[in-house]
Amino acid sequence: MEESKVPFREGAVNLLKTSGPQSLLSLAREFKVTVEGARFQMLRLEKEGLVTSSKTVTGRGRPQQLWSLTSMGQSRFPDTHAALTVKLMEVMKELLGEGAVSQLITANGEKGTHKYLKELEGVSDLEKRIHSFVSIRTKEGYMAQVIKDEEGFIFIENHCPIGAAAHANPAICSAEFKTLQTVMGENVPIKRIEYIVDGGRRCAYRISSAKS
Repeated sequence: MEESKVPFREGAVNLLKTSGPQSLLSLAREFKVTVEGARFQMLRLEKEGLVTSSKTVTGRGRPQQLWSLTSMGQSRFPDTHAALTVKLMEVMKELLGEGAVSQLITANGEKGTHKYLKELEGVSDLEKRIHSFVSIRTKEGYMAQVIKDEEGFIFIENHCPIGAAAHANPAICSAEFKTLQTVMGENVPIKRIEYIVDGGRRCAYRISSAKS
């Protein structure tokens, strides 16, 4: 049997982050190990506090054990300068007021938007534009991906490297959404369907074809 090229420990944590809760069977298949081997590895990760398991009932079958990341497991993915960013925003709010923080967030969002537009210059096809944006955001730590279906596209960010700051000031998320809208095109319908700040596992957006 061919061995997985990705170590189970690293691969399992990444898979749970990007794809959500997994059964032992799916983990065993993904990493080409036995179910007992997968169980042994997951129990080790559980002892370290990185994963946890729960049982769920689907249909008329027996309850299924699913493994997911704990908050400690989630913390293995970087939140860029989280504590410092939040502290600076708090200090700025105290010294200069809420308006100054809003101006900072707006200016930063516009700067980011300008950078993305420059990098995507000449890419007019929506699908190619989305895939290019996925590559850019992944390099920035967002673990982005896109799913194409009959309704259009689902743009997903499995991780938010500015999550702490976004929780402290939701205006950052509004600026992020505005950036996505501008980058994709003002006439492209976009709707947020999952939201990390609201307790979701990831941020996801439904992107439909441009209006005529």
